[in-house]
Amino acid sequence: MSDNPFIWSDLSTYDLGSAKQFYRACFDWEYRELGDSYFACVLRDGYSSSGVYAMPEKFQSMGMLSFWMSYIQVDDIQHAVASAEQCGGKVEVHPQAAPGGGLVALIRDPMGAGFTCYEGDPLGAKEQLAKAGSSVWNELHVSDVSKIKPFYTDVFGWDIRATGTGNRYEIFASPSDAEPIAGVQQADNREKGDKEYWGVYFAVQSLSKTVELIERQGGQVGPEQQLGSQRACLAFDSQGAAFYILEAVSNELPERKSSINHAFKWRATLGLLLVVAAVLFEANWIWGALFLFWVIPDIKSGRTYFLELVERQHNPVHYWLIVSAWVVLSVYLLLGGAF
Repeated sequence: MSDNPFIWSDLSTYDLGSAKQFYRACFDWEYRELGDSYFACVLRDGYSSSGVYAMPEKFQSMGMLSFWMSYIQVDDIQHAVASAEQCGGKVEVHPQAAPGGGLVALIRDPMGAGFTCYEGDPLGAKEQLAKAGSSVWNELHVSDVSKIKPFYTDVFGWDIRATGTGNRYEIFASPSDAEPIAGVQQADNREKGDKEYWGVYFAVQSLSKTVELIERQGGQVGPEQQLGSQRACLAFDSQGAAFYILEAVSNELPERKSSINHAFKWRATLGLLLVVAAVLFEANWIWGALFLFWVIPDIKSGRTYFLELVERQHNPVHYWLIVSAWVVLSVYLLLGGAF
């Protein structure tokens, strides 16, 4: 039995192109398609914990605004759905195949806050670190904790405890756990609006700089608030989807269980063997092939490394000089040239 952790989040949006541009500018995300026009939001080091896709027609016909969704991993999605219905929840989308594999179901708790249950292998390399642009926390914003506490306790086995600070609560995977997996903020509708919702929190290096970026891209930002000892604020993207930004403080972000990919790195191993072969046998064509393999991802991502990070968007002259040098060297060595 898993501890039903939060393992993913995604954005359902009307204008997919504009949304990708907004978050690329604010969080420096790149995108990788997982299938069916569903894109993983990828940080510069390859880490991803979120997705983005076009709003389904069903939700468009309901007049729903763009929204961020929190994902909870379960062992048996059919059991989770049945349990949610028995405990007063509403199933908006019954179990169906997810673009990246596995099964998903969209559920609303008795107060109306929506979340997605997910059954299957990890959607991404979910390593919970305080990396800028990564999803680091989930918090339920609700007007009455007493009306949802039995639901989450019965469906997921969670333990919801008061923190002693204001109307904040923390969620633990089980009564015996010492580290929270999420939070709850109780507030009346005058403070939080008339919706009950799960908020997705993204780490940023500088709250003030990210606020400037969000506003420059057509988004809006609410007043600054505190999450524990950290600065945070509610923000809205250019299409109205709400999310939170949380200024990262080393080793102080709320921690959750990690699912790090420990698969055998065959590409890296092969590359090392090729380097050894190139040196031992003085095979310059191997160096040419390696230069080519190194430069192709740089061209796709718009970033290259040569003693330091050089980005096409911000340093176009240096970027193209470096990339061109790798390409020329690749062709020269592959055609049989030698120093």
